[in-house]
Amino acid sequence: MQTQQALAYDLFVEAHSLYTGKSPETIKAEIDPDHFEARIRALHHQYMTGQFSFGRFTELAEVAHLELREILAALNLPLHN
Repeated sequence: MQTQQALAYDLFVEAHSLYTGKSPETIKAEIDPDHFEARIRALHHQYMTGQFSFGRFTELAEVAHLELREILAALNLPLHN
């Protein structure tokens, strides 16, 4: 059974590939699961403290809105305070 963190990473790799046009293999070579999760959590904290909008969050994460929502859900991170 896949962990929530592994599911979130897989979702990210697929979404990031669609967003950037990079292959999943390239993304996995550039961004490991720990780096991915740390980056998403840091961006999420900034979003939740009002430093930028959800639209900007998606741009910084380089994934589409729907996929980011799925990634956050997989990591049990809320969309709103």
